[in-house]
Amino acid sequence: MTKKEFKDWKEKYKYYEEKYYPITWEINDGQIEIHCKDGKLLPLDHDLYSIEASFIQDQIKDYGYYSGEICCI
Repeated sequence: MTKKEFKDWKEKYKYYEEKYYPITWEINDGQIEIHCKDGKLLPLDHDLYSIEASFIQDQIKDYGYYSGEICCI
């Protein structure tokens, strides 16, 4: 990763954290639902959904958690 790519990535994630975090998640009818800090449900095609989905799946698999809160990326 170049310095520019790292800076772009860092700025993008900083923006997401300020706008959406902390996020909450839960399993509803077998589907992961992610809500941003204002309570709005994020659509499945949202960037944050794809960023956090694998982390959430690990929480379910490793710890048996079916809801939670994520404070930052």
